[in-house]
Amino acid sequence: MSKKNLNGKETFTMNETIKIMAAHASIRKFKDTDIPDNILDSLITAARQASTSSNLQAYSIVVVKDKTKKEKLATLCDNQKWIRDCPVFLVVCPDLRRLDRVCQYRNCQIQDRYLELFLVAVVDSALVAQNILLGAESLGLGGVMIGAVRNNPDPVCLLLEIPDKVFPLMGICLGYPDTRPMIKPRLLPELVIHRERYEDSRFLELIKKYDDLIKSTGLYDGPNRKVAPIDNRDVPDSDYSWTEHSARRVASDNPAVTRAHMLSFLKSRGFGLE
Repeated sequence: MSKKNLNGKETFTMNETIKIMAAHASIRKFKDTDIPDNILDSLITAARQASTSSNLQAYSIVVVKDKTKKEKLATLCDNQKWIRDCPVFLVVCPDLRRLDRVCQYRNCQIQDRYLELFLVAVVDSALVAQNILLGAESLGLGGVMIGAVRNNPDPVCLLLEIPDKVFPLMGICLGYPDTRPMIKPRLLPELVIHRERYEDSRFLELIKKYDDLIKSTGLYDGPNRKVAPIDNRDVPDSDYSWTEHSARRVASDNPAVTRAHMLSFLKSRGFGLE
């Protein structure tokens, strides 16, 4: 909310929602405490009020609590132990199967061979996933998004009995935090927010400032540095920060990073993607 100070100028006071958003950090260590069903159900129900293109609601959410299934999912997702340890693991899936069945019910033919409907389902899924995590944090829960459900999508689909025209986009570990990690500084606003037009003439100046900011946090120091898989990079520690880390990540052609299998997987699952 805004109010006027003694000089008559408008000031802004953050409300609780903005404070929660600004304090986000991924949680990977959870207390051994279950999330009550009524809390989880209320959270997901509220999260499903996320914006959705044309009210299509082109997603499904698989709720996984079974320890054996979480163990298998952790193995399929690069052995991320927090999947095993979290009380609830959600798998958010773009879902065109339901709309296909709606079309059949109404004697229509779904036009899902085009990229646009696929993108609608992906965006709808991402919006509800973010709503889930934000809502969870407002309830004292924490979590982390898991893109590694796309590492081995076929066995994930087999394990969760996910049919054609549906696929795992991301997972979400949820639970009560047993740790409070550092809040990572995001890119400087001038690098991301453009007024009236796209403008990046100060890119080098600003990206160097951001590198310095990240260095000051120690985020990539010593054992905390997770070197992205790209070979033959000899960069001194003093020059290793966000730009080097990110360049290694997006320049790598390691299959674990590119997930090049996803195109053939999606086509095999009934997505035309023309």
